[in-house]
Amino acid sequence: MKNHSDEDAKQIQSLLGFGEFSARKSYYPELQKRIEDLENLQSLLSGIINSMPSALIALDAQGRVTQWNTEAERLSGLSSSHALGKSIAEAFPLLEAHKDWVQVSMREPAVSKKERIKSGDQESTKYYDVTIYPLVQAHVKGSVIRVDDVSEKVRIEEIMIQSEKMLSIGGLAAGMAHEINNPLAGILHNAQIIAFRLSKELRKNHEIAAQCGVTMDIINDYVNRRSIMDKIRDIQTSGERAADIVSNMLSFSRKTEVEFESQDLHVLLDHTIELASKDYDLKKKYDFRQIRMTRDYAPNLPYLYCVGGQIQQVVLNLLINIAQAMNENKEQEQPPQITIRTAQEPDMIRIEVEDNGPGMTPFVKKRIFEPFFTTKRPGKGTGLGLAVSYFIVTKTHHGTMHVESTPGQGATFIIRLPLAQSE
Repeated sequence: MKNHSDEDAKQIQSLLGFGEFSARKSYYPELQKRIEDLENLQSLLSGIINSMPSALIALDAQGRVTQWNTEAERLSGLSSSHALGKSIAEAFPLLEAHKDWVQVSMREPAVSKKERIKSGDQESTKYYDVTIYPLVQAHVKGSVIRVDDVSEKVRIEEIMIQSEKMLSIGGLAAGMAHEINNPLAGILHNAQIIAFRLSKELRKNHEIAAQCGVTMDIINDYVNRRSIMDKIRDIQTSGERAADIVSNMLSFSRKTEVEFESQDLHVLLDHTIELASKDYDLKKKYDFRQIRMTRDYAPNLPYLYCVGGQIQQVVLNLLINIAQAMNENKEQEQPPQITIRTAQEPDMIRIEVEDNGPGMTPFVKKRIFEPFFTTKRPGKGTGLGLAVSYFIVTKTHHGTMHVESTPGQGATFIIRLPLAQSE
């Protein structure tokens, strides 16, 4: 495209000044062609700017908006016609808290950048990268601001960091499994020995009791009155559960050989509810006995090919989390209730664990299965229980697990497990 001469510029100004441009431009074919070329170029540049995935904002030397593309409209909610002429802080609230930095950067000859500027509340957090480019030409001074929404990038990076943490925990579990299992084995072994030495069936016990001037009947009467055998069984149950947790943590670091067997799911669920009722924390801290348990089991349910202990752990983790959530919900008016349902689907068995507790916000619901995510107070939870459960269901058993919940209306965890496992 040819450059305009000074004479052409004077002609344009003259025509515009008399207001007769539209009537007289047909007498100037070359001038008309140049103007059409300029209009086409302007349209092309505008299209390019508006097609950019970044918000592009041009400012004059006084910091007023002179260019405002489509992405800037979307991010700010302000149309171009309303943004032009305003200060950047007025037009783009995201930069209100950073206006001092913007003003300093506009005076600098170099490019300035701020990364991961946070916006929104906890449930709808967004992150933006903001870059300010100096615009210095012969007759134009100002700046161009570029704003990029990097929320998805930040989310992926956080997931990668969490994955690294899980690998670290897996390695730690693998390295410490021997050290943890040794004292556990000692606890379980000695609990068994204590039970044997309180038994009336062993002759040696009667001999030692006689040497002490008592009988095993008297000792057994004391043991029964003080519920000592119940306590020993609690020790054994807790120790076995701790050993199972260590074993399942190992699955994060390496593929372990697990035994799949045909299981009666309803027997597994009943046994899990019994374990929950005996859990020390659930009994003492969360009064699990006050929660009404409803079983809605499907009749004639086929046997499930699974790792029974792991499925029990999944359901037990759900019951523990539900009991804790209900205990912390001081505004709940209805008596706490948990319903466990089963149903058969084509090639699948569905398990539902439903409660009438406080429910979840969309933010909590979205992150509930993430490792280390917890809504509990510091020191009250690690955020691993549901992450482990999700891993067991989806990775070990090739099933699915999700939650449906509305704030104030309880939550329903839905697990689907295949009837048959592929090799």
